[in-house]
Amino acid sequence: MKGIDIIIPVHKYTEEVSELLKRCLTSVKEMAEKANEANVKCDLHIVGPNTLPDEIFDLISWDTEFNSFNIHENEGELDFCSQVNFAVNNVCENEYFIVVEFDDMVTPKWINMALPYINERKKCPAFLPLVETYDIKNPSVPVHYINEIGWSSSFSDKELGSLSTDLLKDYCNFNITGSIIKKNDFIKSGGLKPSIKLSFGYELLLRLSHLFKEVFVIPKVGYFHFINRDDSLTSDYHKNITKEEGSWWIKLATEEYQYRMDRKKEYTQTEEQ
Repeated sequence: MKGIDIIIPVHKYTEEVSELLKRCLTSVKEMAEKANEANVKCDLHIVGPNTLPDEIFDLISWDTEFNSFNIHENEGELDFCSQVNFAVNNVCENEYFIVVEFDDMVTPKWINMALPYINERKKCPAFLPLVETYDIKNPSVPVHYINEIGWSSSFSDKELGSLSTDLLKDYCNFNITGSIIKKNDFIKSGGLKPSIKLSFGYELLLRLSHLFKEVFVIPKVGYFHFINRDDSLTSDYHKNITKEEGSWWIKLATEEYQYRMDRKKEYTQTEEQ
């Protein structure tokens, strides 16, 4: 891998978002610096509204860690899926990309730790990190880990870390942010589906494993995910749905992954699929 695109979607800028974005960028800069030592160039893309606070621009505009730094306006479509799809289809030029949420962080050596696995599994479309999850209101210790079940001998039906479609149907709690994803395979698969509002990441993993036979969990902590932020779009979704509704969105993902493109339907629980 000679280069990688790093995508940070931002749906709006507020004082809180700016502070979290600065924290995120600090971690991304450290990761890019380590990647440079392994001769991997990093191109950074912030996708969102067309105004970027001066302090954010000043934080990274002079840095040499990045091969390039770009700000992109996604033509008014500010949902997470549309921002990622826009970046991958229009501005990413490297073989692989990473998506980092603006309120999360990456570990400095994530790309370096992933390289041996990527070089060994050339046909794999996506490499997931182990994810440490923190409560943003009390971030002293991890709340739990995500993606680690891929290395459970009681879960895997073949090689540890390798996730097939059948395995993914048995367990849905995976996190795709921080994953290193092959750009062309992502595009061939149809990308993220904005209509699958609460389970789009899980649906993408099902689709990638179905089309390309597996996705792979690397047994290294590469990502820090923060939950329970009051202004989070995900938190807003979860505040307004019941447990039954959440299960329904998961079931929808197990049906829709067979379609490569987003069918752009207004899904409801009462609708017959």
